This record gives sequence, structure tokens and C-alpha cells, in this order.
Amino acid sequence: MVADRPRVLTALEHEGIPITAEGAGFSLTPLEAELLAQIGEQRPGFCELGHRQVKLAQFCGVVSLGERVLEVLPKTQDRDVAAEDCRGVLLRLLRLSERFPHFAHLPAGQHLRRAPLLEAFIAAFYQAVTTVIRGGLLRQYLEDEEDLCVVRGRIDTTRQLGTHANRRDTVACVFDELSADNVWNRVLKKAVRVTRPWLRSAELSRRWVELMGVLDEVDDARLAGVEIERLVFDRRAERYREAIDWARWILALLAPALRGGRHEAPALLFDMNKLFESSVAAVLRQAASRHALEVITQDRSQALAMVHSGDVIEPGYLLRPDLLLVRAKQVLVVADTKWKRLEFDRKDRPYPAEADMYQLHAYASAYRCRELALIYPMQQTSFTAETRLLLPAVEGWAATVHVLGIDIGDDALPLSMGRGPLELVRLFEE
Repeated sequence: MVADRPRVLTALEHEGIPITAEGAGFSLTPLEAELLAQIGEQRPGFCELGHRQVKLAQFCGVVSLGERVLEVLPKTQDRDVAAEDCRGVLLRLLRLSERFPHFAHLPAGQHLRRAPLLEAFIAAFYQAVTTVIRGGLLRQYLEDEEDLCVVRGRIDTTRQLGTHANRRDTVACVFDELSADNVWNRVLKKAVRVTRPWLRSAELSRRWVELMGVLDEVDDARLAGVEIERLVFDRRAERYREAIDWARWILALLAPALRGGRHEAPALLFDMNKLFESSVAAVLRQAASRHALEVITQDRSQALAMVHSGDVIEPGYLLRPDLLLVRAKQVLVVADTKWKRLEFDRKDRPYPAEADMYQLHAYASAYRCRELALIYPMQQTSFTAETRLLLPAVEGWAATVHVLGIDIGDDALPLSMGRGPLELVRLFEE
């Protein structure tokens, strides 16, 4: 590896990464760029290959570049935010999100926010393995052969009458032995082993030594990629599921030779639009039940129009708002989350994109709802004024769009901009 090529390359979503011949500094080699382009084909919205650069889009996470790893961090409303704060935002949203339960116990320590994102994922993997170990390693009976002084199991007559024909003091035995050296533990040990070159934290290095010690009797050298793919969780192995899922991700990233011939992208990536929506919904649900409210995500019950064709009438242009706030089957608030930078007009007022306003107008019409909201990610220092947008009245019936910002720098995701609608604001403030 070229001396001035960092092993972990850090970039922000929607940034362009230059391509140079040797990939020096903050740049990619042509081979690395081609790898990212292939991932972009598999995951539309991840990146685009341009002239001498790769342009990232809305996905964040970790990507294997072979000898290096690329971490893509989220951008925030504030332009001058340190990488560790951006890293902290991603870890926070992953912990809160209902879409990714494996990340609910991601470590939140300041030292891991300063370290590459990969180390935070490794720490979560180590914790999952530690949980398995505390419950006792899964042991299975394996057939073993050994020459003993007394009979154990059954006698291997072929070996006894051949190799030991003249040895009355030796018995060739074949027996079953309860052992931790099975495919479940081999997968865990192999994944722990491959993380070693990527550790910078002294704490994680110490935990690596401890885990390898506990797994000492497990021989991971015999592990094949096809074995990882064929694992079937039975009742005894179910408690391994989270640790095995982590191990598969780690091995796909850091040991691609064990991916069993699969062609999926060697990456752990998250669509920030979906992650932000899921995190906001999770926070709202925690408080909603105390007010007899229900939070519904991605509702598909309404359409923008009814299509008449002959004698057939059917819905067309189905709507799918991110969030509905419902009480006793009545829709109180319709909201969309927007993982993007909120623009401001010449009077320094929040000014949502036209397409977003058209979308909210359609929701108001279809759901007959008077209160709507656009929810944006903010930081504590962001603009704090209230902005309401009044939609045109139809038959004396009008709706209001509230522009809200939530503080993604706080684990509670509190409201940092806007004051309405009341029912929605109350949930953010609890």
C-alpha cells in the first residue's frame, strides 16, 4: 500500500471523491472507483461514476475497497460539523431505528465516535459474541479417534488389527466427544480473527484477546464460505442469531474470500431517508401510547384519484406518507420526513422544495387532514423560528403545513424548530 494512503477513507454523503492513479490522500484508485460503481449498480442511490470522481448519494455506512475501507457519514444542516459528530448522528439514528434491531445496542462512547465507523460496528459485534459466551458456547458431539490404554466408545478394529496388532497396551478407540469446535463457533471466531488488523482502540484490542482466548478450542481454519451460507437456526442455535448476523457482515467486509461465491456488495450501507423516517417514528411511538395515539408509517390506504374505465372504478396514484398520527381511526396529522438540507428564502425563512409542498397538498386532499408537517434534521444551533404554510382552501376547508426541525445531535430527537401541530409537538417534547 502507498505510504500516504489512509487505510480508512472518510467521506460525507453527496460528496465527490476524486480518482487518481495511486489513490493517494483523499482519493480512490481506478480499481476502487470501479468497485464503488458496481455497488452503485446493485444499490441505486449509492453513487455515480463521473469524470475523475465518484459522486456519493444518500447511503451511509461502510464499504470494503479491498485493502482499504470507505466510511460514508451523514451530512447535517450545519455545514461545519466535525466527522466525529456526523459519525455520532449515524450511530444515534441506528440505535433508535426500528428497521435495524441489531443496532439497538450500538456503543455510544465518545471514543468510538472519534474512531472509524468500522470500529463501532466491531464493538457491537464483540458485544453480541460476549452475550453468546455468557449463555455458554454451543457444544455438539463430534466423532474423534484416539489411542488409549482403556476402551472408550468402540474399538476401531481396522486400526487395532493393523497398526496396533502387536500392541497389547494400546486400544484404537472411536468415540463421540462434546465439543465447542462446531460451525457456529467457527464462524464467530473467524469473524473475530479478521477484525484484528483494523483495531486502533486499546479497549477493543483487549477484548479481542479475551474473545480469542475463550474460543481457543475452536478451529476456524477449517471454515468454508459455503458452511456460513448453509447455517440453519434451530431452537438451540437461535440465541446465536444476532452474533452470526454480525459475523456475516464482518466477514463480507473484511474477508471477501469467505462470501461463498456471492456477488452482493461488500458493504454495510443504510438509506438515510429510510433511516431518518424510522428513527423519528420510533421516538414518536414511545410517547404516543400514553396519549391513546397511534403512529402509522408508509400508509397506503388513500389514492390521489379514482380511475374510471368502463364499468370499473379503481384507485390510482396511491399515496404513501411517511407518518400518520391517528386517534380512534381519525387522522390528526400527516407528516413526511425529509433527510436533506432545508433551504431558506431571501427573508431567512425556511422554504421547503416545491415538490414536497405539492406532495403535502395531495395528502391534505386525500386524507381530509387539516394539520400536516415536514420534518427535517437539524442541530441544536439551527434556525429556531416557526414557519407555517397555509394551503389554498377548498369549499371552506383549509390545511396548514408546519415546517419542523428535530435535533439529531440529541438522543431524544427533541424539536428544535417549529411549534405545531400540537399533538405532534407534544410527542416530541415528552
